[in-house]
Amino acid sequence: MQTTNTRLGALCIVLTGLICAPCAFADDEEDIRAVVQQYGALENDLDAQAKLMREDRVFILGGMRRTDEANNMAIQKASREAGEAASGGKTKFMSTITGTIVAIYGDAAVASFVRVFNIFPHNQPAIQGNSQWVTLVLVKEGGKWGIAHTHQSPYGGN
Repeated sequence: MQTTNTRLGALCIVLTGLICAPCAFADDEEDIRAVVQQYGALENDLDAQAKLMREDRVFILGGMRRTDEANNMAIQKASREAGEAASGGKTKFMSTITGTIVAIYGDAAVASFVRVFNIFPHNQPAIQGNSQWVTLVLVKEGGKWGIAHTHQSPYGGN
């Protein structure tokens, strides 16, 4: 009788885990998709966008790789400031993210999507439809997803 109760109890625990696991992954997927959307929406505020990044983030773009996130962010901000000084005012960035695919591997995840930039420099023609493939690797620590790796490539084909 004791063995039957033990097996029944173990079976209940396993079944509960199997029933609840998809819910946990669904919540994680929603959280990751929210980070991806924030990543695009915060393009005008690099300080806020930086809060989505881990300190050990690796950034790859245009044949260049930066492994020091603090330095990477300083370079991005300085580039923006130089562009705005040259155009005589603030540049507005808008991006649209489409086709997001998320794969979760425990406390790590990969998100792949297309990001379309629309850039509006002060006193200059708009740059519209600059598309990129973006892949983010995210790590979950303390219940929060952070971007550990970003790879951006020119959009072309599928």
